[in-house]
Amino acid sequence: MREIWRQERDGVLYQLRRRGRTLSLIANGVQHSEFHPDRWVTGSVWDLLWLPALFHEPEHYRRILVLGLGGGSLVPPLAGLVQPETFVGVDNDPAHLEVAESFFGVGDFGVQTELAHARDWVGNWQGEPFDLVIEDLFAPSSETVSRVLPADRSWCRSLNKLVAPGGTLVMNFGDWREYRHSWAASTSARKGWRRGFRLSTPDCHNAVIAWLHRDASSRDLRARVRSRPELDRALNKGRLHYGIRRLF
Repeated sequence: MREIWRQERDGVLYQLRRRGRTLSLIANGVQHSEFHPDRWVTGSVWDLLWLPALFHEPEHYRRILVLGLGGGSLVPPLAGLVQPETFVGVDNDPAHLEVAESFFGVGDFGVQTELAHARDWVGNWQGEPFDLVIEDLFAPSSETVSRVLPADRSWCRSLNKLVAPGGTLVMNFGDWREYRHSWAASTSARKGWRRGFRLSTPDCHNAVIAWLHRDASSRDLRARVRSRPELDRALNKGRLHYGIRRLF
């Protein structure tokens, strides 16, 4: 990989590396984003974050919010699959948004970027709820994968208020243990949700949890993956490799 940009800020070394048309954003040696303008599948955790959009028909998701936009790995697949009317990406790291806007070109996909701490942004939001909320909050200053905010009762309930009736909430955890030891895994956290699923991939330890207000199954998701030629090919060739298990 060839380094094309670097910046050091607040003790964090940010690097942007290119291999062909693929861009990778690295912070203190940990990859935080991968971007290809025409290729949706990364073969890693980012696939798990957009796959829940296929539980239902694309037209169901008119409004999308991503908390922890990073460089914007989720933007091409979500914009291509869903084509939302409103697409908001929030991140508290100016370096992330600089890369997202100047190198990844997320604005070309219709993304409205917001520089803010997720907790503050969520607490101040007074607009319409979102059909799909993706929470992917990890610290760039850490050389390991660790969440910025604990998935406690207060934070989870704040996120729930952002999700429209019939909508979906997706949260990323460093591993299954982190999820199981959080309030998000409690029986109380399930209140108001129709279905819950865990998504995983052999490429990493992350546990991605999706909560749905509308009924759906893993077979629904798989059928929609198969219905998209580019995703079907990626699945057949092993580039799109995911596991899914219903939690409730």
